[in-house]
Amino acid sequence: MQSNTVPDLVTRAQKGSVDAAGQLYERHYRSIYRYLFYRLGDQTAAEDLTGEVFLKMVQALPAYRVTAATFRTWLFQIARNLSIDHFRRAKSHPVVALEEHVPAGEEAPENVADNRLSGVRLQQALAQLGEEQRDVVVMRFIEGMPVAEVAGTLHKSEDAVKGLQRRALIALRDLLQPTEDDHGNNG
Repeated sequence: MQSNTVPDLVTRAQKGSVDAAGQLYERHYRSIYRYLFYRLGDQTAAEDLTGEVFLKMVQALPAYRVTAATFRTWLFQIARNLSIDHFRRAKSHPVVALEEHVPAGEEAPENVADNRLSGVRLQQALAQLGEEQRDVVVMRFIEGMPVAEVAGTLHKSEDAVKGLQRRALIALRDLLQPTEDDHGNNG
């Protein structure tokens, strides 16, 4: 019986196992997609870049070596680099995104609307953070990555990541704090 730990899957995928590469994809697809979605703010671009991340994974897997960085850290580095490239291309070729939001099947419409508003507010607040602060928030709180793994992904010290996290959370608190206008101030 073959082991299904990430290091074992990586080794098998490096030896050409399509099944092992597929399992790596299945284990990490959602995390990479979520990271890219929150980083880009565009569902279609996040889907496209997620596919590119795993294409690059397959292409670079033969040269991948287990180091201090985990496989997940390596994937997030690929995702981050691709998103940076995406923003560079977008600056030279601005595109206006057409968004289509379809409510989830069984969820009550009022819950869908409330969740969408909360998600939109969070996304707008995240977009106002600096790139590194946004990365730290998404990796730490949406993906649940430990500080050491975020530090490895961003090529920063753990103390630097903690500082970025602290400043980002303070900024988010200020951005998301309800104002008097939000409460329908009647004077």
